[in-house]
Amino acid sequence: MKKVLVIAQFTQLPGETGNNRSRFKLICEMLAKEGYDVTIITSKFRELDRTFRKENELYNSAPYKIVTLDEVGYYKNISFKRIYSMWSFTWSLKNFLKNTNEDYNLVYACVPGLDSALIAGKYANRKNIPFVIDVQDVWPEVMYDLVLDVPIISNILFSPLQLMANKVYAMADGIMAVSKTYLEIAERKNRKSGIKDYVFIGTDIEEFELSVNENINVVDKPSDEFWIAYIGSLGHSYDIYTFIEGAKKASEKGINVRPIILGSGPLEKNFKEFAKRIGSNAYFTGWVDHAMMGSYLKKSDAVINAIKRKAPQSITNKVGDYLSSGRPMLNGSLNLEFLELLNDYKFGFNYEPESSESLYLAIEKIYRLSKKEREQMGSNARRLAEEKFDRKKTYPKIIKMTEKLVEKSY
Repeated sequence: MKKVLVIAQFTQLPGETGNNRSRFKLICEMLAKEGYDVTIITSKFRELDRTFRKENELYNSAPYKIVTLDEVGYYKNISFKRIYSMWSFTWSLKNFLKNTNEDYNLVYACVPGLDSALIAGKYANRKNIPFVIDVQDVWPEVMYDLVLDVPIISNILFSPLQLMANKVYAMADGIMAVSKTYLEIAERKNRKSGIKDYVFIGTDIEEFELSVNENINVVDKPSDEFWIAYIGSLGHSYDIYTFIEGAKKASEKGINVRPIILGSGPLEKNFKEFAKRIGSNAYFTGWVDHAMMGSYLKKSDAVINAIKRKAPQSITNKVGDYLSSGRPMLNGSLNLEFLELLNDYKFGFNYEPESSESLYLAIEKIYRLSKKEREQMGSNARRLAEEKFDRKKTYPKIIKMTEKLVEKSY
């Protein structure tokens, strides 16, 4: 039986919640279903909620093997402790690969983390087996806006990370990415691989519908309120201040709009204090599970892709859920790939990121549409979800890439 090793420091395991973080869990399940002997290596530390994993009986019932390695953990996104924590996982991975007796036929690694992907790539090269990377995010690009956005100093500060990223990209025999944007960044540094593709993170639409239907009545929405929902991290890349302020301006103009903010993150307290200071009626739910999140989306009148101007994110985790909900979207992303989708499918309106006035005008525009017009936009969103974001339809491309590389290595 051919063996595949999946290395994903940040992932969801059986029995765990994680909203839309189950990409590698599903990949492992699909590979196992195709007859591969699959092992996934991840961390004992869950970065999602900053907790340490305990042995779960569901691990043993999974159709693949699960290995959790030591990591010291951290509590702040931007901290030396986080850097040390990621290094500690890399050391654990290095030791595991040094001492394993297994003969794998392919290594499939999540990027980031870069350190662990580099170790995985070196191991694959030593063993002369295919190495596949799955680009989930682009480091260090994502860090410029988060830490220090001073062009020359930033380039110097992050140059070691950029060199590491380039090495990882260059050694890959196969490149998978969560967007065309990320694929193009990785393949610019790769002269080795002829097998490259992208598959949006997406969502399982059938599962989404089932969970929403079970919880839809839990969410009580006043009929006179116009809800706009945001889901995801409350962190530095996301334009929540503009969302709160733009909605406040709309309410001052007579639109009974209410921002519904689902999620948590390092700036949650700051956003709440800002909302209180300007007299916003924004409702913060905190972290909710995937079923409840979907129910809020379905009850809302619109959704918002609130992202900062310089943020490098392309097609983020939340997009699949937004589109699956069948709600029109207010979009602040300037990513060309996303703007092309919006133009082709016509599922919402753009606004200028970090401009509360522009967002207010977009809110007014979507509010003034007839019910039929909003429903048409929502139907367009749902059509896009079904065509390009439904994991049952799109993830087989990932499995086919893996199969090609395994067969090619024989």
